[in-house]
Amino acid sequence: MPHDIMRATVVVVNFNGGEFVLECIESLHQQKTPGITVEIVVVDNASTDGSDREIARFYPDARIIRSPKNIGFAGGVNLGIANSTGEVVVLINNDAVAAPGFISAIVAPFAEPGNERLAAVTARILLSGRFVPAPGSPTAYVSARGERWERVPRNATPGAGIALINSTGNQVSRSGNGRDRSWLDSTDDEGSPSEVFGFSGGGAALRRSALDKVGLFDERLFMYYEDTDLSWRFRRAGWQISFAEGATVWHRHAASSGIRSPFFLRHNVRNRVLVTARNAPPAMLAAAVIRTCGSLAKSLRAALARDGGQDSRVQARATALGLAQALILLPKYLADGRARDASSRLPRGFIRDWTVDD
Repeated sequence: MPHDIMRATVVVVNFNGGEFVLECIESLHQQKTPGITVEIVVVDNASTDGSDREIARFYPDARIIRSPKNIGFAGGVNLGIANSTGEVVVLINNDAVAAPGFISAIVAPFAEPGNERLAAVTARILLSGRFVPAPGSPTAYVSARGERWERVPRNATPGAGIALINSTGNQVSRSGNGRDRSWLDSTDDEGSPSEVFGFSGGGAALRRSALDKVGLFDERLFMYYEDTDLSWRFRRAGWQISFAEGATVWHRHAASSGIRSPFFLRHNVRNRVLVTARNAPPAMLAAAVIRTCGSLAKSLRAALARDGGQDSRVQARATALGLAQALILLPKYLADGRARDASSRLPRGFIRDWTVDD
């Protein structure tokens, strides 16, 4: 960027963030950012817990934009971007805490020579707390390798357990499944490459001029996969995305929506199919639909079994509803995809160079 002083806007989307969002904003206030002017914009999605008033009380220099209704993460970020001026837009979840130096580390790459086509930088997102193995636990976090982990209780021996990674960027599987790179890897075994397919909206920085070219987040997605969809747009337009290991945040994963809630399941299923339909080759879309139907069949079998529990029935209903909503919206997203094909530098098949195993 041509200026000696860079301008960054930090957008925090808040919905009933309680004490978590106050901790998030406090961590942003503690940042030292030489060479960067920072404005903090909080978009409040019609919170009912009073957290917006608490933010105004304790952090009067943070600008609060109040939405009359909950417009989701995608709509909230877009509203924050539209009401800000930073050359770089920094995103952090309202249930995350920024480590010292986070803003400087995630903004700096945009000013480096040769990075003129850098559209996004994704952070090193760690799960808050420490974790121990939990074989067989139905509530544990499950890694891609099938390992199960549970958070160490707060009253445990200091230093017990290990630190785990939430994300070092987004990946896409061969069946269109978006997922966090390095999910549940130990911080003792880090070594993620700087180049990654996509950014995670939970901790990232976006170049405003790149957003001006490809557009903002898809507000119809509301939550989940909106960052994967925008990453796809950046990539097909010839922009780059990288990982900044020095930009760390600690995240209370799914504190606001819950990783097994009907809300999460429904939006995850729906948006996975729609984003794949708009961006991926037909074979990947077919694989996404087949995978989703297989998940639905599995949850239905579990729900109908003699010992089927409430969780199985909830999962079956949420998966069925998400798939039904995706099929209703599918024609529109297929049409969007055809329009995107006409304006993209890269064909859909470029994704084969980035896909990972399911």
